[in-house]
Amino acid sequence: MIWVGIIGARGYFGEALSKLIAGHPEAQVSTVMDLQELNESEAYLHDCKEARPGYWNMINAVKKSDVIFNGLHGSIAGEVYRKAISSGKRIIDISDDYYMVDSPERKSGNAYPGSVYGLSELYKDKMRDAAIAANPSSFCTGAVLGLSPLAADNLIDLESAVIESKSGITGLRRNDKLAETGMTGNNGVKIYKVDCMDYTEEVNEQMFTLFGKRASASYTSYIIPGFRGITTTIKADPNSGVHGSEVLDIYRNFYKSNPFVEVCSSDMINETKSGFKKCFCKIGATVDADTGKITVTTVLDDAVRGAASQAIQTMNLMYGIDGKIGL
Repeated sequence: MIWVGIIGARGYFGEALSKLIAGHPEAQVSTVMDLQELNESEAYLHDCKEARPGYWNMINAVKKSDVIFNGLHGSIAGEVYRKAISSGKRIIDISDDYYMVDSPERKSGNAYPGSVYGLSELYKDKMRDAAIAANPSSFCTGAVLGLSPLAADNLIDLESAVIESKSGITGLRRNDKLAETGMTGNNGVKIYKVDCMDYTEEVNEQMFTLFGKRASASYTSYIIPGFRGITTTIKADPNSGVHGSEVLDIYRNFYKSNPFVEVCSSDMINETKSGFKKCFCKIGATVDADTGKITVTTVLDDAVRGAASQAIQTMNLMYGIDGKIGL
């Protein structure tokens, strides 16, 4: 049995994660802690931290668990990491903090050495021995899965890639001002982030890490009327002539051993609800007959496939369990 500690997971993601673990035949929750229990403040890490109940709750959570699902940010997350790693525990970071992923492109020095990007379709072998894996952001999950088959075969000019993602309200980070102001689906379309450096950096670094390809994709995200789900569109110039039927075959071959990616024609995935509460990402691809540009579309549930279920996939691989177990 794998004992799982969940620290700082909130909202729809936390709910989806708890439900999946509850139904997992080889895992069980040992402890769940929220931010209030940990008293997330600067005072927490001052000299008196050992006197705070939250500190000892965190220590006990680490002791009782084989793997920690960490949703905390900043210095308090660092404290969880330090205690878990020194105790030989494994960590799956679900905080959306891409900074901690180890990458040959990264020069900040903030990454944890040997940490792995938590996208099992692309890092399956590395996850088996990893002590730390970082969940991709839910926005970039569809973008990285959508770009990878084309980048792997050098079929597109990555400098020309334009990415747009549209999400329901659940795609917002928990501390986002739009979420704090109570934005709902009745407010129409809202531009979320134009040329977002977080998402651009995440996608571009993955293209280099995985395939050695320099990329400078532009990335714009939107919040749209609707509750949940993310649809992503990628447009790029081809490096050579590719026909519509050929590009779909490329995707099917690339993901043939991955049960949680479904490749289909683009007109079959035009609704975010097609991915609701599902553990898979749906991908379609077409080639414009006039311009030759390749268009890729992806649809996924941000709380499930974009977060909770791929965290479970990572856990399964870490412990040598079939990736489909519990999903």
